[in-house]
Amino acid sequence: MRKKGMTGWLFPPGAQQCCFVDARGVSAQILLSEEHLPTSTIFFGCTQQQEKITLREQYDTPMLSLYFSLEGDTSSLSNGEVLSVLGQQHIVSYKPSFDGYYVFDSPSVKNFGVLINESFFDRLHMDDLDCLKRFWDKVHANQVADISPAPMNITARQLSLIHDIAYCPFNGKMRINYLESKIVELFILQAAQAESLRGMNAGSISKADADKLQAARVYIREHMFEPMSLHEISRASGLNEFKLKKGFRELFGTTAFGYLNELRMAYARQLILNSDCSILEAAYSVGYAEPYSFTRAFRKHFGYLPSELKG
Repeated sequence: MRKKGMTGWLFPPGAQQCCFVDARGVSAQILLSEEHLPTSTIFFGCTQQQEKITLREQYDTPMLSLYFSLEGDTSSLSNGEVLSVLGQQHIVSYKPSFDGYYVFDSPSVKNFGVLINESFFDRLHMDDLDCLKRFWDKVHANQVADISPAPMNITARQLSLIHDIAYCPFNGKMRINYLESKIVELFILQAAQAESLRGMNAGSISKADADKLQAARVYIREHMFEPMSLHEISRASGLNEFKLKKGFRELFGTTAFGYLNELRMAYARQLILNSDCSILEAAYSVGYAEPYSFTRAFRKHFGYLPSELKG
């Protein structure tokens, strides 16, 4: 069975391709998929460019954005402020209006996002977490708001939800209800992650070490189907094993092998859901020689048996 990277199965079918040229004459090939719901717009984008490209954007209606940079670095410039989102990071932000630019900083950028209208805000208005209380207080005051003080790292569970959105199996009203329910679920996961990161002392990690920890995360993702040791991850990232273990948990909120398990479980789930792959084949594909061990690990991770996906 051919193995794919995590973001390889996230782009929905039926996307439109075009060539874009910005104000400086820099061109990019863009693959874009948009779906307009009554309360929001879902988009998947993929761009290829030789150098940094800039897209002008302006709107004067309040908008709440769930934005995921699946691959490559992006940034936005508005009112003299710059917000950078690196590859495999995400944000939740609210803006009363926007007049500025979006910048694609990497040669290849893949992103996903949901632009949510005010009519949908009531379904997202929860104040169970401190980060949500602060966020909605600013939204109701019509101020720029972010659910987290800095971009957060995309989790495997979030990737699974994005895949569910990309390959929604329904049409008509069922499709709208399904997609809106997934948007709510994605927002909840982002809020829970923002709350879990509050007070974590990632500021003690130097910029150089943070870059190496990001490289370790990329290495794990790109080699997720191969046998892996802490020594190999350490050597690939340029960090000693102590700094790798300590820094990975501080920066990402999980261990290196916890992250690897998230990736493998999410991949196995999508295989079972979206192909004729059996549970046995899914187990083998993510490195389990015994189906029982895979089933037990799957249930521990998701809270249900893999066989329930086939029902």
